[in-house]
Amino acid sequence: MLDKLIKYDLKAGGRIISVIYGFMLLCAVFARITGMLSNNIDGFMGNALGYLWMFTMFIMILSVVAVCVVTLVLVLLRYRNNLLRDEGYLMHTLPVSAVSLYFSKIITSLMFFIGDIAVIILSFIISGIPAEFGFTWDSFIKMLTTFHYGAKEYGVNGTLYIVTIIVLFIIALYESIAQFFASINIGYSISGKGVSRDLMSVAVYIVTYIIFQVVMVFTVFGTVLVYGFDLPETEMLNYTSSLLIIITILMSVFSVIYSTVSIKLMQKKLNLE
Repeated sequence: MLDKLIKYDLKAGGRIISVIYGFMLLCAVFARITGMLSNNIDGFMGNALGYLWMFTMFIMILSVVAVCVVTLVLVLLRYRNNLLRDEGYLMHTLPVSAVSLYFSKIITSLMFFIGDIAVIILSFIISGIPAEFGFTWDSFIKMLTTFHYGAKEYGVNGTLYIVTIIVLFIIALYESIAQFFASINIGYSISGKGVSRDLMSVAVYIVTYIIFQVVMVFTVFGTVLVYGFDLPETEMLNYTSSLLIIITILMSVFSVIYSTVSIKLMQKKLNLE
């Protein structure tokens, strides 16, 4: 049943996000064409194409911001409307557990945001911007290889270091989504005359965000105290490796807390609007 829920969410949300994806890729193709023509045509036409290229890149950058904002708003509205408002009366009567309902939203949200990143990277590659600054696939592989062997000289596994960064990124993305969902669940668990559950959700998010940031600051500061303030260059990679692992564990703990709160509230204290 979980796969059907994910498929339904992807199909419903994909209709909106795919339009922005298509527009972004179209801008990238147009930017590549105008950029190539402006470099090969002199005079007034070349200058005009150059200005057109800059305008197209500006629109593409705006679409990058738009796709991130639209994705965030979309996943939050679908979570709220599907599970905590009128549609919740239907969703919670389905032969599926609250855990499946929750993780279907989490998984589709992760897929949408990872899709955003993939399309954004693809758009910039198509536009030709990285290549103009000498950043090609070969240079990227060379950079990773150099880092791998350079880290090895300091006793650090470069491959594991990079994998840790990727895992941390995914967990951080999960933690951010779970924090939004937990805030909405807590906000919508509060009832009372004149109470705006949406405003309560925003207030809860602000409080949880501040708590999380305070814990993160003390964690980083504590790690610095353990290693000392005057680290030699040879110990810097070891320090950052330890810091990455600690932050990964910390974010994982917060992710579990947020997810547990959301699921428990859906199971035991569900006040649909």
